[in-house]
Amino acid sequence: MARVTSADVAREAGLSRATVSYVLNSDPRQRIPEATRQRVLDAAARLEYTPYGPARLLRGAPSRTVLLHTPSLATVAEPVGAHIVSALADALTSHGLQLLWQLGTPSAAMGGDLAPAVVLTSLGEHEAGFAELSAGFRVPVRSLFPGLDGFQASPGGAQVDHLIDRGHRRLAYAASDDPQLERSSTLRQGAVLTRAEERGITTPFVVAMPLERQAARSALAALLSRDHPPTAVCAYNDHVAMAVLAAASDLGLSVPSDVAVIGVDDDPVAQLMTPALSSVRAELGDFVDEFAAEIAAGIVGSDSPEVKLPASPVVVIRGSS
Repeated sequence: MARVTSADVAREAGLSRATVSYVLNSDPRQRIPEATRQRVLDAAARLEYTPYGPARLLRGAPSRTVLLHTPSLATVAEPVGAHIVSALADALTSHGLQLLWQLGTPSAAMGGDLAPAVVLTSLGEHEAGFAELSAGFRVPVRSLFPGLDGFQASPGGAQVDHLIDRGHRRLAYAASDDPQLERSSTLRQGAVLTRAEERGITTPFVVAMPLERQAARSALAALLSRDHPPTAVCAYNDHVAMAVLAAASDLGLSVPSDVAVIGVDDDPVAQLMTPALSSVRAELGDFVDEFAAEIAAGIVGSDSPEVKLPASPVVVIRGSS
């Protein structure tokens, strides 16, 4: 079957090829009436028109590809990270852009062959590798998660506030023992310790909680055997919190009367635990749509406000706390 061309779209829409080209290429130099623009898009949709990337670039049209590099899956493998990537792909589509995801070690040589308009990376701007990646491309390289540090840390403070409001004064932070999550776990730990100091309670204990039942049981038993043991645990995420729940069950402890537990991410499985797991959920608000609009504006050289991930988590209260 022959490829549908812009000439086919022009015939279908009853418009000139030039007008159709301006619309399909999102030419910022041309002002096309909205009704005409929609007429072209409707005709393209009916014909299932797909722009031919190399031909567009040879004509000098801007690339519509947004390349996503994830040298490590640690961040995007988390529920919130995965949701952001999926939602961003949909939001970019509304601006005529496509998100292309390259997994594994970043390669500017390979990515350059795709002629992206902009490159997004899961690396933070201050992380090792970001500067090298930026130097390898002739287009802007940006963090996929602007404002990530504050976003990742903020649930820790919300956990502490919730547990203190429930009457707890001796807390513990159950950190992840996964090396790939060390940075985000450390950020959240810092937020827990800082908020505990601000609220005037004893400095929380810190323990690495393995995601293996016997090891988790040993870790929790050691934690609760300390002098003046904690009465509540802020877990790095829901998976770590589930390990604490399993360990408490094995030790014959009652949750929350013997020890309360709260996680982060509001995993769908959290409500199925016994007792149901309290958690902290990220509220993205309009971040994804605003970030997509900022990316699209940057590609055509327009100014737009800088967008960052919001640090406004919400506590989801269930039986474990």
